[in-house]
Amino acid sequence: MQGKHFSITDPKDVSTVIYQINKTEKEFLKDSPKYTVERLDYTEELVGENKKKTFFVDEPTSAGNNLVILSFGKEKVVVNVGILEEDRVKISKRPIPMKFKTLYSEEEKEFRDFTYTPNLKRPISIIDPETTEEIKPILYFDEKTNEVKGKCKLKPYKSYFAFEIREESNNDKKGV
Repeated sequence: MQGKHFSITDPKDVSTVIYQINKTEKEFLKDSPKYTVERLDYTEELVGENKKKTFFVDEPTSAGNNLVILSFGKEKVVVNVGILEEDRVKISKRPIPMKFKTLYSEEEKEFRDFTYTPNLKRPISIIDPETTEEIKPILYFDEKTNEVKGKCKLKPYKSYFAFEIREESNNDKKGV
């Protein structure tokens, strides 16, 4: 099966990034989160004052690929969910209210001790809302737990957007 692609257009002062939700394989579930996220690669072209972004899914599944769509504006983030099925992307009609945390500190800080799955996909993503770039972690080996973990350096007086995918235990919904 070949990869798929789809396009969206961001208005001026909005930047959208999209993550694919991956379910962890059964043999790794014991020591890993149930879901991880993987940021989709994209190309960008200007169309007037707007930006047309074409996103790529390298390994589409026959059951569809679940997506988290984050649109960063001047002082807010709009969170949508979608699914790539065959040659169509279905996006929720309204942004879904989801729980998320903003990380902020008045001192330089390290956000640490998040584990990685065997394929090094992260269960949590920390994003700089001004650039929409992920804060790349420094990997290290924790000898006490015998695991590869990561830590991210966060700058003081700056907000960051952090999210992870979890499953609610009572009704099997995904949350951010």
